[in-house]
Amino acid sequence: MQYGFVTMADGAKRRVSRLILGSSVFGGTTPEDTAFRLMDRFFERGGNAIDTARVYCEWLPGGYGASERTVGKWIRSRGVEKDVFLMTKGGHPRLNDMHTSRLSPEDIRGDMAKRLDALGLDHVDMYYLHRDDERLPVSGIMETMDGLVREGFARAIGGSNWRAARLGEANAWASVHGAAPFTASEVRWSYVDFTGTGGDDTLVTMDEAEMAAYEHMDLAVMAYSSQAGGLFSRGYKPDLSDVSPRHAAFASAENKRRYGALLARCDTESGMTPSRVVLEYVTKHPKLNGFALVGASRLEQLEASLDAME
Repeated sequence: MQYGFVTMADGAKRRVSRLILGSSVFGGTTPEDTAFRLMDRFFERGGNAIDTARVYCEWLPGGYGASERTVGKWIRSRGVEKDVFLMTKGGHPRLNDMHTSRLSPEDIRGDMAKRLDALGLDHVDMYYLHRDDERLPVSGIMETMDGLVREGFARAIGGSNWRAARLGEANAWASVHGAAPFTASEVRWSYVDFTGTGGDDTLVTMDEAEMAAYEHMDLAVMAYSSQAGGLFSRGYKPDLSDVSPRHAAFASAENKRRYGALLARCDTESGMTPSRVVLEYVTKHPKLNGFALVGASRLEQLEASLDAME
C-alpha cells in the first residue's frame, strides 16, 4: 500500500493510505456482512482510510444513515478507532431539492450530531461539507466548522464539491480569524474525462483551471469517481464501441484517445495494468497530494484496486 499525509486542524500530519475505501452502499445494496468482509480485507492489506456520508443509502427504502451505521459498527467491533482515518460528510441538500443548500449553523451542527450517533463514535477524523453554496459568505460557514473542531467533534475539516477558489477564500478567512482551515478537498477527478457525461450539476469536476489553483494550495485532494466505474479496466474494445449502457456517455473522442494511450502503456511496460494506470494518475500526481476513493461490492473488485497499489 502507498501512503501520503493529511494535515489535521492542529497542524499535525496523519499518515493515510493513498487508496480510500468508499462505502456509499454499505448497509444498503451491499449487505452488512459483505461490507464487513470488504473493510476487513482493506484493513488487512494496509488500507486505513474509509469514506462515508449521512446521505449515502438515503435513496434506498430505510437507507438513511445505513452507511455510517455499518462503518461505525465495523470500527467498534474491530477495536480500530485509533487506526482508521474516518471521513464523513454533512450539509448535503435534500435529494429532491439539490439547489437549496443546508449550510446554516443548525444544519451543519445537526448533521454532525446525527453522524456521531449513527457511527457510535465521539469524533471523526475528517468532516467535509458535502456541497457548497456560493451565495453564502464563507465567514459563517467556517465559524461553525471551527466550532466543531474546537469542541473535539472533528480532527480536521474539508470541502466536498467546493471549487478551489471558494476553498481558498474560506482558508483566507480562517487564517485572518485564527480558525481551523480546510485541509482536504473531495472532487470528481480521474484519468477518465468526464466532459459531456452530464449528471448532477452540483458536482465539481477537476479540470485544468481547478488543477492550476490546487497547485498553489496545501490540500489533500481526495478523488471520487477515480475509476469512473471501471471504464478503462473492463476490457472494452480500444474504440469503446462495446461499452455498456452505464458507460455510454463516456465514449467520447477524448476518452478513446486516453484509453488508447493507457492500453499502449500496459502493452509496453511490465506489470502495468489499466487499474494501476488510472489510480496512479491520481495517487502519483506530480503536483497534487492525491488520494483515490474506490468502491467495491465484491472482494475481487477490491483486490484488483489493492493489487494496483502494491
